[in-house]
Amino acid sequence: MAKNKNHHLFKRGGIWYFRKRINGRWIKKALSSSVEEARRLRDELLKEVLVYGDIKSRPVQQDNDILFGELAERWARITRKRVKTSTFRGYQIAMNAFILDRFGNVPINRITYINIEEFITDLDCSNKRINNLLVPLRGVFKLAHRSGFIENNIMSMVENRKIEKPKINPLSIVEVDQFLTCVLPLYQPFFVVAFFTGMRAGEMSALKWKNVDFDRRIIKVVETRVYGEEGRPKTNSSYRDIDMLPMVYDALKEQELRTRLRSQYVFLNQDNKPIEIETLRKNAWTKGLKKMEVDYRPVIQTRHTFATMMISSGENVGWVQKMMGHSSLKMITDKYFSYIPNMTHHDGSKFMENYEKKVKKEPQMSPRQDFYRLTT
Repeated sequence: MAKNKNHHLFKRGGIWYFRKRINGRWIKKALSSSVEEARRLRDELLKEVLVYGDIKSRPVQQDNDILFGELAERWARITRKRVKTSTFRGYQIAMNAFILDRFGNVPINRITYINIEEFITDLDCSNKRINNLLVPLRGVFKLAHRSGFIENNIMSMVENRKIEKPKINPLSIVEVDQFLTCVLPLYQPFFVVAFFTGMRAGEMSALKWKNVDFDRRIIKVVETRVYGEEGRPKTNSSYRDIDMLPMVYDALKEQELRTRLRSQYVFLNQDNKPIEIETLRKNAWTKGLKKMEVDYRPVIQTRHTFATMMISSGENVGWVQKMMGHSSLKMITDKYFSYIPNMTHHDGSKFMENYEKKVKKEPQMSPRQDFYRLTT
């Protein structure tokens, strides 16, 4: 009969564990992801038991303990179907890049409040990133507490770090016009729509022709696309109908000639696939800003640019809120208060009047002809 090479070993979640009853109690210890290394470490532990009657060299896990890494895997399986794919991907990155290296092989009931605070102190990242890392940490500890593995949930004492409000760094109306002449022609219609609707980049990536109504001149926002996965919009208020300003109508008509017969998606990349925002940022946005010699800012500034252009032109703040899909006027006024001169217009007309004065070089041209000027 062949000898069992893995005696006192078992594998769980890619990790080999040592398990043996010693002095009336079961002892369990995570060893290695390599079975050869796990066998070597197992043999060392067995020698200690033979010499000392116990394991003396290192702390070991009692049978009623559970490693943080084990519980994290179980939490991940439970959580995966409860959150959006993009959200879960963020949790995975947080766990694999930061958390598991520190706590993966530690019994969760031995992790203390000060262990968590020291972990946070050792991190070299922004407070916003730290707060994001705390989300899956809290999830695992909450599961452990409700499952009876720990008596107290130490994460309830860990506070989020204070973060500064994201800086609003929009382009001016004239700079928008300059950008549209600098960006690659393939992406000009995309950015016309981005600047003059306030749509999120993910909403535009997922936009399909069935949700573009030229007769009523509206765009229906019903889904978003993040990391190649499509799903519901960011919030309930993100479901909305967006009014097409003239330049948006013309940009979509131009895009219709390019893609409608080839795809259900409005905006395609060079490979005739839906646009991925990170690729767009590298290939179009960053290059366009560099060509016009302005400081870099994130793609979300197209959204802030829409808001500031409309509000500073005197458009009704409620209309801007509806266009952007914010849940309250407070979100608009808090972000863009300094741009609000009055609240008397609500149809885009005041902005178009301002646009005509500051950007249009040939007022006799039609809106469609003017779009061709911007994109050629």
